[in-house]
Amino acid sequence: MARAGGGLGAWGPLMLLVLCSRTWDRAAALGPVRNLTVGAQTNNSITLVWEAPEGPDSQDLTYWVQCTGDGGSTETQNTTSTSATVDGLDAATPYACSVWAEQDGASGTKEDLTVSTAPNAVRNLTVGAQTNNSITLVWEAPEGPDSQDLTYWVQCTGDGGSTETQNTTSTSATVDGLDAGSTYELRVWVKQNGVSGSQETRNVSTAPSEVVDLHNMTQTNSSVTLRWTAPTDPHAQLYTYWVRWASEGLPQRQQDPQVDWANQTNSTSETSYEVQALVPGTWYNFSVWAERNDVASSMQSLQATTVPGSITIQSCVSTSGGYGVTLTWSCPLGGYEAFELQVGGQQLPPDRLACNKGVSVSGLQPARSYRASVTTLWDGLRAVSTPTTCHTESGGVIAGAIVGVLLLLVLVGLLVFFLRRRKRKSQEKAVPKDLVFSFPGDIPAEDFAHHVWRQGKDSNCGFAEEYQQLALEGRGQAQTVASAPENATKNRYRNVLPYDWSRVPLTPLHGEPGSDYINASFLPGLCSPREFIAAQGPLPHTVGDFWRLVWEQQSHTLVMLTNCMESGRVKCEHYWPLDAQPCTHGRLRVALVAEEVAENWAVRDLELLQLDEQKTLSVRQFHYLAWPDHGVPHSPDPLLDFWRMLRQWLDQAGGGGPPIVHCSAGVGRTGTLIALDVLLRQLESEGLLGPFRYVRKMRESRPLMVQTEAQYVFLHQCILRFLQRSAQEEATDDHVPDPTYENVAALQDLEVEA
Repeated sequence: MARAGGGLGAWGPLMLLVLCSRTWDRAAALGPVRNLTVGAQTNNSITLVWEAPEGPDSQDLTYWVQCTGDGGSTETQNTTSTSATVDGLDAATPYACSVWAEQDGASGTKEDLTVSTAPNAVRNLTVGAQTNNSITLVWEAPEGPDSQDLTYWVQCTGDGGSTETQNTTSTSATVDGLDAGSTYELRVWVKQNGVSGSQETRNVSTAPSEVVDLHNMTQTNSSVTLRWTAPTDPHAQLYTYWVRWASEGLPQRQQDPQVDWANQTNSTSETSYEVQALVPGTWYNFSVWAERNDVASSMQSLQATTVPGSITIQSCVSTSGGYGVTLTWSCPLGGYEAFELQVGGQQLPPDRLACNKGVSVSGLQPARSYRASVTTLWDGLRAVSTPTTCHTESGGVIAGAIVGVLLLLVLVGLLVFFLRRRKRKSQEKAVPKDLVFSFPGDIPAEDFAHHVWRQGKDSNCGFAEEYQQLALEGRGQAQTVASAPENATKNRYRNVLPYDWSRVPLTPLHGEPGSDYINASFLPGLCSPREFIAAQGPLPHTVGDFWRLVWEQQSHTLVMLTNCMESGRVKCEHYWPLDAQPCTHGRLRVALVAEEVAENWAVRDLELLQLDEQKTLSVRQFHYLAWPDHGVPHSPDPLLDFWRMLRQWLDQAGGGGPPIVHCSAGVGRTGTLIALDVLLRQLESEGLLGPFRYVRKMRESRPLMVQTEAQYVFLHQCILRFLQRSAQEEATDDHVPDPTYENVAALQDLEVEA
């Protein structure tokens, strides 16, 4: 044993020498990695890729990667893969990187490579300007210590794939030579130390070119039609054209309450546009531009005026014993320069100050009829002439004969008066005991057809005289609350304000001045001085007040006589829910329960919930859809059918607060329907009709009720049509006709103007 151990001890140094020799040979045989390259560069990392060293024993190697920056900071890591990503580095910084292999504690030769990280991306890339052939981009330099002396690259790619590339040392660049109205993809990046940073991308459109040959094609007293030529851009067929207009002022008359006189804008895909609802005799500034992808072209502008408005002849009175007449007419809406007057072929020099005062014409003959016309002149344009017939009185008549004839006429008149009065009393029906006011001097139903025929002669001359007498009714009453500064924005039109004494007050809200105000008025009816509420159509910020009005008055009936949008203008806010999803306004929740839409109207059932009290109110809305944007309906029949349905509901429902009737301003269409309801019920109860007196009564409570002469005439046409239809129904029945409709032949012969 001692010998054996002694033998191993003798060979020990020799074996150690052999082992060390083999380790040195393996280290010498482990060569450097091959084909060391950069795989990727970002602003905070470098990826290196290589191949294993040559040699038969290239498996199970460990690779070491070391990168040292300018400041001496070193990142070291190892991997068994032939690639590695070193991150946490500084942007735009060169690094000295080394890679070597290791096996069994022996390291191979290092392979070195100098690599830079990519610079950061530019910051806040925005569009500085867009023209029809260029786009300007603006940006800020990327973050980093070395943000000076950078080179920026800008690349622009068009719809067809064409690419333009340019570089700059500035932080803005303009790419020009582009197509108008086209979309481009723009990229911006920084290049430093031969390495490009990440790209910032924007999709930007050039502006369309201007429209060409903008001109005024036609004009009327309420419209101007513009026409232009589309630009010759590659995508012009996709353009939207915008038209903006504004008046230069209305020095002659107050502004129409139905019109918003601020700048108005509308769009079209055509190359012409009719601007409607303008004021006669008024200069307007028009601008037109093209737009695509929310980028607008430069504007083309022009000025144009509407044709002046026609006047209404108020009277033509014989003077100077039949040798002359005095003609009086109203001032037209809008601007005017003068009036041209012709009487019997005799033309007077134009007179600017002739409206609303009598103009005398001499040199005529007694006992003659003369055709007369008045024409408004404005800036070389002429309105449609308004004709009338003037009658001169007979001259040379003996005074005694005149007195005798007058006495005879008085006697005959008294006889007729008493006979009619006796007949009227015999036919008079019972009137409710609580009747608040009557209609003295009203028209018997059997005479109404003749009355309409007489007042409608000579282009509604008689109706014009009646309506002129209503013009000043109710003025001068206090409107203090409606005019208060805190309530100014609650009024849709500045000249339609409720009177203090007849306005409908709301319950004030704590800490909210003016919260008791809404533009609504109580109106008298047949049996109560507060039978109706006339209101303006809600504005976006008064919808909550409108529903407070409904709740506080406990009104079960709403009547709407306008569409929310007419002629491109908002006439009334959509104040009820569009679908089954309820809407909440303050402490009130409104739900749509049912809706039935017919050709000319819609009927909606709504439920109003008071959230604090958890009480409900059922409301039915009657919405008339067939009133045209301008003027009055062409036929009374649809409105009469609508009224019959509404009146049947009101008679059946009973109880609750007054019906709330509104249009846009709450005076024109609203006044017409309320007057129609009251007068037809007066006809049923008394056999009498008093349109003039009732309209005057309404105007004492709210200004401008039955706003236009055309609406006043239409009111008479509706009543006349009701009488005609009633007479036809009576004629087809077997029972004895009602005396109210006894003059059937006259009613059927008188055609209502469509």
